Amino acid sequence: MAASSWSSTAWADELTPEVVATFDPASLEVPESIATDYFGNLYISLALTGEVRRIDPSGDVDTITELPIDIPLEPCFDFIAGQTGITYTPWGLYVNVNSCDLQDRGIWWVSPWTGSVAKIASLPPEVFANGIAHRFGFLYVADSFSGRILRTPVWGGSVSVWVDDPLLDPVPNPIAPIGPNGVQFYDDELYVSNSSTGQIVAFEVAPNQSAGASRVHATLETSCDDFAFDLYGTLYCGPNLVNSIVVVHPDGEAEVVLSGDEFLDGPSSMAFGRLWDSHTLYINNASFPFYPNNGSPSVIAVELEVPGYPFR
Repeated sequence: MAASSWSSTAWADELTPEVVATFDPASLEVPESIATDYFGNLYISLALTGEVRRIDPSGDVDTITELPIDIPLEPCFDFIAGQTGITYTPWGLYVNVNSCDLQDRGIWWVSPWTGSVAKIASLPPEVFANGIAHRFGFLYVADSFSGRILRTPVWGGSVSVWVDDPLLDPVPNPIAPIGPNGVQFYDDELYVSNSSTGQIVAFEVAPNQSAGASRVHATLETSCDDFAFDLYGTLYCGPNLVNSIVVVHPDGEAEVVLSGDEFLDGPSSMAFGRLWDSHTLYINNASFPFYPNNGSPSVIAVELEVPGYPFR
């Protein structure tokens, strides 16, 4: 069944989500972002505790490290402290840490093998780093406050503005007030979800890796948090505040393919497996305590007939 032929009914009838792992809401375990490696491991950033959890192929869960976000749910710099996007690269994991302590606020490297950590780049208080993606030795980070995409090399150093575009500006919105949220590459474009407008914006990537022209790929009826691509360019998105999964087809047409409270609880991010599980879409149910939810944070998996887009 091709991705473009999917419907809500087809998804519900033919695909049964499986619970991979659950988390403790009483301990503020909120699975915000997810990454996968080439060995079948999943890596989860817990937004409110700073922990990075690994789920191995057998389902065992362990804590690799705990990054310093300061006091959970503590208001600071016009938001709250939190750990957001995580991505896996050949050099290890990279995680965005929006700590209330400026000494700790920045982009961190985490060894998935030893748990060693290092802050590779500092971020000022006016930046709220959210989604993160890797391409050719550089990290691309969504700044949800300013409406910009930042870039820094994986080995660390200064952070530069890769693109500053009005399409990414946050707009007043009491439900989803932040701008750029998820960031992912597909072919030679960087896709960004603007949560406050419900738009998915795509930017050309020039041969020298600079930002080219922008376009609105899709406009959704709800917000989009982080997302994943399959091989054919279909985008899978979690609205976060709504218990549904939305797909955006390559032509920009969007539809809800899964909804309901049985398996979904504030879906915030998703990622495909990379090798034997490349047809598996893993979905984080963040279930933030300040959102309307069931209080059931988890990771679920659905088996698709299409593989994920190759990672760089």
